[in-house]
Amino acid sequence: MDSKVDRLREDIVLFTRRIRSQRAHHQLTPTKLQALAHLDREGPMSARALAGLEQIAPQSIARTVSVLEDAGMVSRTVDPQDARASIVAITALGSRTLEVDRVRRSEWLSAALDAECTDAERELLFIAGQLLRRLAATPERVPQRKSLVTDESLMT
Repeated sequence: MDSKVDRLREDIVLFTRRIRSQRAHHQLTPTKLQALAHLDREGPMSARALAGLEQIAPQSIARTVSVLEDAGMVSRTVDPQDARASIVAITALGSRTLEVDRVRRSEWLSAALDAECTDAERELLFIAGQLLRRLAATPERVPQRKSLVTDESLMT
């Protein structure tokens, strides 16, 4: 394995953990916040579509939506295309909760950038953010190098 790639992956994980720790004073998990964020960005959608965006099983998103609905952060209405399904939408409370959380994390990041980075380093990080977004959009089936580790070897 390429040690630079390993280091980058570890750096991203550490940064993600740190920024996630800067949440506002609520009890929402990262999964619940991410579901709210998808609904905020994409608009109302079926639970199945939300599960697809989250890359989790429909049963898992059903539990998440149920908790968010009980908290008044999302609403459900009957899907006009399929009466057995529902459309999930973010509520005003969900939007406010998400906005407070986003502001808190952005304030932390802004302060950290000011305290730890030069102007040039900040610009590099903004460019790196664009590159990371592009990588995140990479299809699942991109050609990969031959791996020394296989799923089967992990089982033995």
